[in-house]
Amino acid sequence: MRILFQIVVIICILLGFGAAKLRFEDRLSQDMVAQRLIQPPLKEGTSLRLGQTGAAVALGGLRSLVASIWNLRAFVHFENLDWLKLEQSYEVITTLQPQTTHYWDTGAWHLHTNASVYYKENKDLSPIRRSAMQLAYIRKGAAFLTEGVRQNPDDWRLHLALARLWNDRHKLPDPARALGHYEDTLACKSLPDYRRSQLRRFAFYVMTQVQGREPDAYALGLALFKESPQNHTPNLVCCLFALQNALEVPEAERLADAQLFPNKKTQLLWLKNFWSRRNQDYPMDGVRRKINELEQEVGDPRAKPQN
Repeated sequence: MRILFQIVVIICILLGFGAAKLRFEDRLSQDMVAQRLIQPPLKEGTSLRLGQTGAAVALGGLRSLVASIWNLRAFVHFENLDWLKLEQSYEVITTLQPQTTHYWDTGAWHLHTNASVYYKENKDLSPIRRSAMQLAYIRKGAAFLTEGVRQNPDDWRLHLALARLWNDRHKLPDPARALGHYEDTLACKSLPDYRRSQLRRFAFYVMTQVQGREPDAYALGLALFKESPQNHTPNLVCCLFALQNALEVPEAERLADAQLFPNKKTQLLWLKNFWSRRNQDYPMDGVRRKINELEQEVGDPRAKPQN
C-alpha cells in the first residue's frame, strides 16, 4: 500500500512538473514569436490546404520557400481572374509568413483593387450584383489588411495601406477612419524619420475633411508650416488659408496672404487649382471670393500674353 502511495505521489509530481514545463514553453514560444525569433504555429486547417508534401516541408522549417511557391500560384489565379482561389492562397501564404508585409499588402491589393474593379466592370452581371460584389471585395481587402495589422501592430506600412484604402475616393472613402490609421502609422516606432513629415502632411489633409476636427487641423497645419519650408506646398497653404476663414481667426493671429503665398499671381493660380478640387471635401471658405478679387487685381495667370 505504501509503495502504491509513493507511486501516486511520484506521478502527481511528474504531472505537475510537466504542466509547469508546458506553461513555461508556451510563454517562451509566445515571446519568441513576438520578437520575431521564430514563426507562429500554422493555423488549424492550413496543413490540409498545403497537402502532405507542402505541410511536411513547412513544418520542416522551409515555410518561406512554400510561401513563395504559393505566391506564384496566387499570381496564376490572378491571371485566371479566380478571386476565390487567390484569396484562399493568400490566407495560406500569410499563415506561413505572417510577418512579411509584402504578402499582406499584395493580397489585400488584389482584393480591394483588382477583384473589386473586375466585378465593377463585369457586364455579365446585373448592376446591383456588380455593385454588391465590388463593395464585398473592397471590404475583404480591408479585413485582410486589418488582420495583417493585428498580427504586426508596429508595421507602419500596413497601417499606411489601411489609411490609403479608406482615403481612396474610388473605393469607400471614410476620412475619419483614414485619419485614425494615419495616426496609427505615425505612432509606429518602426516608421523611418524621413517619412514622418510627409505622413504628417497627409494626416493634415485628411483631418481637414473630418467634420469637427477643423481646430485640430488648423493647429497641425500651422505647426507644419512653421516647421519647415518643405511643408509650404500649394495644397497645405490653401488649406490653411481656408481654415483661417472657416475658424474666423482674428487678423492679428492669422498668417497674412503675403506669408502664405510667394506672390499674388501664384496665390491666384494655387487657389484656382485648389478650387477645382472642391469635390474632395477640403475646406473652401473664402476661396471663391479671394479668386474673384485677385482676378480683378492681377488678371488670369494662365492667360497667354497678347502680341
